[in-house]
Amino acid sequence: MTIKRAAAFFLALAVLFLLPACGGHRAKNADQTIHYSLGTEPATLDPQIASDVSSLTAIRALYEGLARVDAKGNAVPGAAESWEHNADSTEFTFHLRAGAKWAKPAGTKADYGAVTAQDFVFAFRRALDPKTGSSTCAQMYSIRNARKIRAGQLPADRLGVSAKDSRTLVVDLDDSSPDFPKQTAAAVFMPCNEKFFRQTAGRYGLESKYLLGNGPFRIDGAYGWTHGQSLNLVRSDTYAGNSKPLPAALDFSIVGETETPSDPISALKNQSVDATPISPSQIDSAKAIGCTLSSFEDTTWGLCFNTQSRIFKNVNIRRAFVQAFRRSAVLVHLPKGSSAAENILLPGTTLAGQNYRSLAGGPFYLKQSAGAGESLAAGLRELGLEKMESVTVLCPGDANVRLMVTEMIASWNRQFNNYFNMEPMDSGDLQKSVQAGSYDIAVFSVKPSGDGPLAVLSQFTSGAGGNPARLKDPAYDALVASAQTKSGREAAAAYAAAEKRLNEQAVFYPLYYEKSYYALAKGVSGILFLPYQGGADFINAGKE
Repeated sequence: MTIKRAAAFFLALAVLFLLPACGGHRAKNADQTIHYSLGTEPATLDPQIASDVSSLTAIRALYEGLARVDAKGNAVPGAAESWEHNADSTEFTFHLRAGAKWAKPAGTKADYGAVTAQDFVFAFRRALDPKTGSSTCAQMYSIRNARKIRAGQLPADRLGVSAKDSRTLVVDLDDSSPDFPKQTAAAVFMPCNEKFFRQTAGRYGLESKYLLGNGPFRIDGAYGWTHGQSLNLVRSDTYAGNSKPLPAALDFSIVGETETPSDPISALKNQSVDATPISPSQIDSAKAIGCTLSSFEDTTWGLCFNTQSRIFKNVNIRRAFVQAFRRSAVLVHLPKGSSAAENILLPGTTLAGQNYRSLAGGPFYLKQSAGAGESLAAGLRELGLEKMESVTVLCPGDANVRLMVTEMIASWNRQFNNYFNMEPMDSGDLQKSVQAGSYDIAVFSVKPSGDGPLAVLSQFTSGAGGNPARLKDPAYDALVASAQTKSGREAAAAYAAAEKRLNEQAVFYPLYYEKSYYALAKGVSGILFLPYQGGADFINAGKE
C-alpha cells in the first residue's frame, strides 16, 4: 500500500507540474503581442471600399463577415454561427450569433448594441451602390440583381438580401453557388452599422473614431492609429466568435511616405517584428535565420495601356507595340521567383470548384507579328498623325524588369523610327500614376479581389473603380455580363471570350506571374495568409 501510495503521489505530482506547463504556455500566448510589418499606410479601414493589402489585413482583424476561412481554405462560422441553403444552392439563410456586439469606437463609451442582420443588408447594398465607388464589389455579383444595381439600373433595395429578423439573414443568388459562404469572408461582405455610418459624414474608416468593428480586435484607444507610424489593436471584449483570439494585441508597423523601409530580415532576426512580407531576393536570408515561409501566386504583371490616352486609345497602335518585340527575348529577364504568364488570369483561378484554365483553354496572349509596322501606320492614319510620338514606359525599379523594358524599347526604337523612354519607380508611385491615368504604357500588376475569373475581369469593365487601363468597351462589358448569367463550361467559355478580348485588343499583355512571400520569425505560428481575399488572419497567432 505504501508503494502504491507513493506511486500515486508522484503521479499526481507529475500531473500537477504538467498542467501548469500546458496552461502556462497557453496563458503566455494569450498575453502576447504579435508585431507585424503592415508596410504602407492603410488607404481606408472601410470594408466596402478597401482594396489594398495593408487595409485588408487590418480590416480582417477589426471586422468579421458571416464566415471565416480556415487553414484548409474552407468556410467556417464567423459572425454567423450556422447557415443552410436550398436544394440548388441559390438561397442561403445565415443565423447570426447571439451576443455579438459592436466594439465601442476608439476613445468613446458609445454603445451601438448588437450586430444584426440589418447591418449586413445595409453593408451589401452600400457596397453595390454606384455612389460608393467600390472596386471590390464584383465579388457580390452572384447575389440577385447585384450587377444591375452596380450599373445604376435598379435601386439598392432590389438586392437579393433581406433580414428575416434581427439574427436571420437571407441571401438570394442569380445562379447556383455552393461556395457562397466562403465568399462572405471577404472584406466587402463585412457588416456596417447604418446609424454610425451616417454620423461619420463621409469620414467612415479614415480615423480611429470613425470606425465601428465587430471583429476579434479593436483599435487601442483614441491614439491607437498614428498615421504613417503604427496601428495598434487589442483583443475585443465584445467579440463573440467561435473562440477567443489568442494574441492579446496586434501591433502593426507602418512605413511613412517619406521613410525608407527597414530591412525585414534584420527586423525578424532581432524580433522587432514577428512576421512580415519579404521579397523573393530575401528568401534565402529568411531561411538562414530559421523563419517559416508562406507564399502563393497571386499577381499577374503585364504591359498595361492607358486606353484613354491620346495615342493608345487606338487599338491598332496598341497592337503594334505588343507585336513589335520578341517575347522570348523579353522573358529571358524574368524577375526572381516569377514565371512566364501566358494569360491574364492566374493558373490557380477556379470556377465553381474547377480549375478555370482547364475549362477555358489558352494561352490567350497576343502573338508577335512581322506586321507591327503596318498596324502602327494604320493607327496613325486613323488618328490623323504623320509619325509616332515618343512615349515613356513606367515600370517597377526591379533590375530584371528594367532589362525586360529595355528589350521592348530597343525593338520599338528600331521598328518605329523613334526614341522611347523608361521611367522606373517604386511600387507606391507606380500605383498612384496608373490609378490617376497619368501614363501611356506601364508594366503594371493586377490582383484578384477574390477567387474566380470575375475577380480580375471585372476590374476592366467600364466605370469600375481602379480600372488600370481606364477601358470603356461596351463589347467587353457585355461579355463579362453574359458570363455571369451562365454556369459550368458555358460560363467558362464566356469568361474566356472576355479574357481573349483584353488580349486581342492589346489592353493588358501578360508578362509574368508573381508570388507574394511572407516570413514568420522562428517560433511564430498560427498566422494565416489569404491569397485571394487579401491580408492575413491573426486570430490564432502565437509564438514560443
